[in-house]
Amino acid sequence: MIRLATVDDAATLVALLAEMDEPSGEQVRLNIDGARDIVAQMASYPNFRVFLIFADGVAVGTFSLLIFCSLAHDGSEQAILDAVVISRQCRGEGIGSVMLEHACKIAADAGCYKIALSSNLKRLDAHRFYETYGFQQHGISFSLPL
Repeated sequence: MIRLATVDDAATLVALLAEMDEPSGEQVRLNIDGARDIVAQMASYPNFRVFLIFADGVAVGTFSLLIFCSLAHDGSEQAILDAVVISRQCRGEGIGSVMLEHACKIAADAGCYKIALSSNLKRLDAHRFYETYGFQQHGISFSLPL
């Protein structure tokens, strides 16, 4: 089952996001109050939502999806997939494919011409998974801490 997350799911989202990478002492973790605030803020955008994926009644994954238009491609809609996480103990069970299928359907139904995501260079297993699903590396992503 996949459903929209709400502010009441903040603790679940925090726990799942903590599983994105291997634990390290230098990583700052999102807290529950912060997650509540962020989910509420995301809901104020017209097409920016966070989803939870359940297996046997237990939350096992999450992703965020933003649909927007820009001046490129004559204002065509596009989608950005973000914060894709599957619980460590559930990886390799097909949950990621269900998540991506759901996100791609939402984007296609909204008339998006593409769906894109960005992934940390160190997440090699995730990259292989995305490529297996059909994603292709396109361009280079840059960021600048502000």
